[in-house]
Amino acid sequence: MNTRFKYGRSCIFTLLLALVVTAVFVPIGKIEAEGTLLQTGNYIYSHAPNGGNSPDWKEAGDVSATNGVLFDGEPLYAGWMGSATSPSTVSVVIDLLEDYPLNQIRLVMNSPNKYWGFKDITIKYRPESAAGYYMIDRHARTGTDLNYAVTVPMSGKTARFIVLNIRRTHSFQHIPLTEVEIYRGTGFDKLIPGTALSAEQLKAELTKEALAADKYGQWRSEAWPDKVTSDSQLQQEYADEAAELADVSLDTTKYDPYGGIKSLGKQASTGFFRLQAIDGKWWFITPDGYPFILKGIDAASLWEYGYKTPILKADGTPKEIFEELPDRADYAPAYTKDANGEYVSFVIANAMKKYGTDFEAKWEDITRKRLIDWGFNAFSKWTKPRNIVFPYIQSLQDPSNLRRILWTYDVFDPQSGPLIENALKAQLQNAKNSKWLIGYTYDNEAGWNADVVAEVLNYTSSSPAKSAFVDFVAQSYNGSLAEVNRALGTNAATFEALKDTRIDIANVPAADVSEYIRLASATYYSMIRDMIKKYDPNHLFLGTSIVPTWRTSLEWDQAAMPFVDAFSVDSYATDASWISRYEAFGKPLLNLEHSFGVSERGLSSVNVVTMTTSIAERGLAYRAFAESQAAHPLFVGSGWFSYYDQPVTGRPDGESYNLGLVNQQDQPYTDMVNIMKKAHADLELIHLNGGGAR
Repeated sequence: MNTRFKYGRSCIFTLLLALVVTAVFVPIGKIEAEGTLLQTGNYIYSHAPNGGNSPDWKEAGDVSATNGVLFDGEPLYAGWMGSATSPSTVSVVIDLLEDYPLNQIRLVMNSPNKYWGFKDITIKYRPESAAGYYMIDRHARTGTDLNYAVTVPMSGKTARFIVLNIRRTHSFQHIPLTEVEIYRGTGFDKLIPGTALSAEQLKAELTKEALAADKYGQWRSEAWPDKVTSDSQLQQEYADEAAELADVSLDTTKYDPYGGIKSLGKQASTGFFRLQAIDGKWWFITPDGYPFILKGIDAASLWEYGYKTPILKADGTPKEIFEELPDRADYAPAYTKDANGEYVSFVIANAMKKYGTDFEAKWEDITRKRLIDWGFNAFSKWTKPRNIVFPYIQSLQDPSNLRRILWTYDVFDPQSGPLIENALKAQLQNAKNSKWLIGYTYDNEAGWNADVVAEVLNYTSSSPAKSAFVDFVAQSYNGSLAEVNRALGTNAATFEALKDTRIDIANVPAADVSEYIRLASATYYSMIRDMIKKYDPNHLFLGTSIVPTWRTSLEWDQAAMPFVDAFSVDSYATDASWISRYEAFGKPLLNLEHSFGVSERGLSSVNVVTMTTSIAERGLAYRAFAESQAAHPLFVGSGWFSYYDQPVTGRPDGESYNLGLVNQQDQPYTDMVNIMKKAHADLELIHLNGGGAR
């Protein structure tokens, strides 16, 4: 009996020892079936949803995945309503409480109606042990379907924390987030959940950055053919392209020195660019007297402000989004700073690596030959290279000390004229004898509409615009205060008192709003026209680059027509239908900003309308667009925005669009520019023949 007892204790001890030894060699965890839907942890919003459903609605703290609307499998959603002051980006931080190998993340973003949607969404993750995040995807929305879902493969990557950054297309767009589905991958996960983070700790996750760009400024999370991997690759590309373009120059048998088409016949030459209608079709006429359609490129300078990216956070510490920054000593020209921070331009650093000694001169030589080879003939807006001689348009900017109203300024302020004249006088005088200057635009995308008028009507008599409105209605109603009060729903005792009275625009007759906008426009455009002609009588006034359906009105545009030589717009569209808005006015028309983009390599398109699915499709879209514009008798030219892509890490204002002829590594988008080249060869004949190249 005692022997059996001893034997039993010995067996039990041996069994326990075996279990302990086994536990040493088996990982602490379990293997779950791949594809299991996780519903665990907590999440928090950067901005509490002010739309959607409870319990997430207006919740500023953390929400349990088991209770919140994002993991419930139901159509309930979190939503962020748009307004003039809405944040451009909203974020969600999800804590799964432990590391999980993940198979995929699926986001459902169903829109209640067309006013809901999003521009793009960036998805980041980090394991519990990592200090920073990894970028997994930046998805740009495509199409207009109200029901929308995004699926991102995770391929077994381990994550505890997931961050979703969702951007609006514009401030008034509402953002929906219906469901977040996180699917487990294969592998081991911890049995014991980690410590749940507090709401404050979860929000602190938003300050942790993810590596986004490699040492050449390229998107790290994607591979593609010819992605730059070494300085020697850049240098070999330069040698190959220089040999290919060695014999490129302007064909003087076809063109005059300015790009005028000799075969279209010589007109009167004035020594400067001018505009002329020939057989019902408008053309620029070069200084030598030949017809010319502007095929321009915007922001063509190597030193363009929009090609650089910030390298510091708001608190002044370095951003942790760069794999490696260019050496500050070796690439000093690539670094700049201003009152808002410090910046690096990978465009400049890559040009220095590629072209070596005297890099700017070599870059200018290649750039000039590229543009000639691709059929471009002018610098159409914003900056231009220092030493490339091409026809150009000069963009005159409004001074910063004007009296502002929303996105524009008070055109009735008697100080506006002297301030503008002081800012522009030297520029106009210095350029007045240039044969290469086509003309000027002034300001940018800033007309008046009813929103501006509504703002003015809330001002007091200290506002020149408000006083001008009261003077305008007083004259319109033949000086009758009683009729003015009746029309405006006011009871002011005098016209001077009315200037200090808040007026609800809803009470103002629509005809009065329209006429006041026309008065403001005529005041503005006549002042700028007179100022340009005073200091430079030789060149054209080409308007203010209006966006036809944004921050302007037809009344504003219409009243500008008598004072401009041509009317300029910025229209990111797929056809020339924008021209119909201005057809009745008979003025020559320019489209000085447009482009097409593809959402890849960490970049996105300017808008859904101009988004394409490939680089070659960008070229095909351009060709169709360019030909549709050229077919119209009022059309005299356009400008592609821009020469280079914007940085994948964002320019100073955050934009990161694929809109270049060339990427930031100075590699042309060959599949696109070859198609653009063919399109450019036919545009003059299409314009001449009203739609056909023959």
